[in-house]
Amino acid sequence: MVAIGLPELLRLLLVAPWWRDCQAFTDEECRELAAEYLEDMPDLVARSDRAAAALGLDLPAQADVLARLREVAVGIGENFVLIFTPERHPYEPLIRN
Repeated sequence: MVAIGLPELLRLLLVAPWWRDCQAFTDEECRELAAEYLEDMPDLVARSDRAAAALGLDLPAQADVLARLREVAVGIGENFVLIFTPERHPYEPLIRN
């Protein structure tokens, strides 16, 4: 689990689209990954700002987004049950005897 709700997921994707490449979430690693993305797509910040404006989202600071990602992934996410069925029942894996 990486976000709780669509707005939070969109903020993560717009502020730190490189989040999946993070291993340690150190400030240095985050700066390096962000620099790589900006090298490949120099107008990334402008594009993100336009998308956020079109969606009516305020974009938090990168550090805040990554702190929330860590919080959800290693803490809060443990308390959620994902729903996979069309009937909206909690997914129960098939147990074989």
